[in-house]
Amino acid sequence: YVGLTAAPDRLVHIRRNRLRADNHDGKTLDENEYLDQEKIEEEVRNARKMFAKYGWPVIDGTKRSVEEVAAEIISLY
Repeated sequence: YVGLTAAPDRLVHIRRNRLRADNHDGKTLDENEYLDQEKIEEEVRNARKMFAKYGWPVIDGTKRSVEEVAAEIISLY
């Protein structure tokens, strides 16, 4: 197993773009818990706790391409 994470700000940005691509309007975006910064920060903290509990290596994909993350996973194994 490998734990994958990203900075909460980056996750908000990705999630907002995903919702826009699905044609959600601005009001829906502003009220959407999926974009709540505090909830996302908690998700990231909880994920990191789980990764530590199980001793999984962690890769932060905040500033990396999918290819870079994949290469790092391959190098771990």
